[in-house]
Amino acid sequence: MHRAVTSAMHKAWSPLWAEATGQTRDHLAGAMALKMTPVLLLLLASALVLLGASASQEQYERFLLQHFDAKPKGRDDRYCNNRMRYMMKEDRRRDRNPGPKVCKETNTFIHGNSDDIKAICTSRGGRNYVTRTGQAMRQSLRSFQVTTCTWHGGKPLDHCQYRATRDSRMIVIACDEHEHPVHFAESQI
Repeated sequence: MHRAVTSAMHKAWSPLWAEATGQTRDHLAGAMALKMTPVLLLLLASALVLLGASASQEQYERFLLQHFDAKPKGRDDRYCNNRMRYMMKEDRRRDRNPGPKVCKETNTFIHGNSDDIKAICTSRGGRNYVTRTGQAMRQSLRSFQVTTCTWHGGKPLDHCQYRATRDSRMIVIACDEHEHPVHFAESQI
């Protein structure tokens, strides 16, 4: 097939051949484009699938950055100040369009195994939950240790001050189509 296409391309560029057959360069280019269309559509579809998977993976990684800390040290105000400073700086670094620097009002860190948190997106670890605003989410079947960091003063970004609250409770998260957590519902339970 390669030789046939190459031969056709050489003939297409030959003015004598084009004049003898009555075909123009545009005519042959159009015919070749039609033959290439399924291949291009397949490549485009593959790229869109990969971009979707990549965006989903980025959302999951952002969820982990913002809300997961397997083995926290302290779980006190100092823990919150350090963890929030790291989280906000890293989040701004990864964000293509970071907005203005602000201290985040409230953020909760979930402690434990990331696979247990991920399982909330399945029937093995969670159940359907509808928020007060009607959003479909997932509620954990078991309690998790959490530390909630609440802003109580200071200026963005290095001087935000937080108060820590320790708790053990069920959590509510949103999941993507790949069963990855992508959003933590801060005030649901």
